[in-house]
Amino acid sequence: MTRLKTTIIGSLYRFSDDLHGSIDEAIAFQKRHGLDLMTDGEQRTDMVSYFAESFSGLGVESGVPVITGRIALQGAANDFSKVKDLAYIRSKYPDMPIKVAITGPTTLGMTCGSRKMASHYRGLLDPALCEDIASALAPVARELARLGAHVQIDEPFLSQGYRDLAERVALLDVIAEGLPSERTSVHVCGFIGRFGVVDYLLNLENVSVLSFGFAGRQERGNLNFLKGDAFRDSGKRLGAGCIAVTPLSEAEVDDAEAVKALLEAILDRVGPDSIAYAHPDCGLRATSRPLVPIILDNLHAGADKFV
Repeated sequence: MTRLKTTIIGSLYRFSDDLHGSIDEAIAFQKRHGLDLMTDGEQRTDMVSYFAESFSGLGVESGVPVITGRIALQGAANDFSKVKDLAYIRSKYPDMPIKVAITGPTTLGMTCGSRKMASHYRGLLDPALCEDIASALAPVARELARLGAHVQIDEPFLSQGYRDLAERVALLDVIAEGLPSERTSVHVCGFIGRFGVVDYLLNLENVSVLSFGFAGRQERGNLNFLKGDAFRDSGKRLGAGCIAVTPLSEAEVDDAEAVKALLEAILDRVGPDSIAYAHPDCGLRATSRPLVPIILDNLHAGADKFV
């Protein structure tokens, strides 16, 4: 077995007021702490607000993202903020392995629509809402992949369950159609044991990596919903969240031995060939800033011990 690669889900705290300088610092920070697959650190803004710059039908009112009309991509995909940030990274680090996270249609639609839905859609559960978002995201995902990025679709809301869950998961294949599947992943945080969400995700055709957390209080039970045969039979690999992102003190941070032990338990479930990379359970923007370096160092050390 080769050394297990490490990455983060996407977000880090903001490093500086200058966007490009902040991205540079985020990448240097990840390098210092031994990560293999970098991200932009989501330095521009949170996982929802940036869409209002490039999607018609989305706006921001009083600092809150809202739906103002039919959602569609405005202009060319290479003008989308995430693509521009990736192009900047590529201009400085042309060969760096990089992963870019984009917010999936259910999470984006429910987040914005629950605040305000001014027109066009019948309500939060109108299928057209997520269908339009998926159609708008697809060219963005293709452009990110064209620039060589791994594309991660973030869908934390899928773990909450919907009567039309199968249709919502199928929209991820719409976004990922034509992408290199080995560089395409879906991340669902929180508890994944309800509503059969894992089984639906295993049926995706255009996604190769499913990313879940297993270390935090809410995520510890997720190990029970890993079926090794299902991963092998579907050809899917696992992004293994193996260190919690919610400690309140250094004493609460999982140490390297705990990371190693959890990775071994995951391996027992899915087999060594089914783990794509190790990562923290979720993003790190809300984690206490002094604890983030410790978390990443322990992640790296635990993954090395695991081998």
